[in-house]
Amino acid sequence: MLLVLAGLLTFGAAAAGAGFAVTLAALALLLLTVRRVDGKAHRIDLRMKKHEAELARATAAIKNLDSRLELLVQAVEESAARRADDIGAILASLGEDRVHAMTRAREVEELREEVRALAKGLA
Repeated sequence: MLLVLAGLLTFGAAAAGAGFAVTLAALALLLLTVRRVDGKAHRIDLRMKKHEAELARATAAIKNLDSRLELLVQAVEESAARRADDIGAILASLGEDRVHAMTRAREVEELREEVRALAKGLA
């Protein structure tokens, strides 16, 4: 403004210079805003990569646990099958013993009847 009053600069040139300064200030503000948004986007991107890495580790750990769990399930099923076979054999053995005991009880009862009949015959 002083240059216009002093006559060193025309009013049009001063207006053009002021417009250029305002445009330059607006561009600087726009640049700062874009850099700020870019910084936030970069931090968000880093956070996303961190979470993706954690998710990949968790997925790998879950797969490892799943494979171990499958091995344990298989071992438990095999153990249960062996136990079922053992219990079946024990029950079969007990059943045979019971059948033999019942046969012996009948034989003993028949012998008692014969002894009673002989005792009555002698009496």
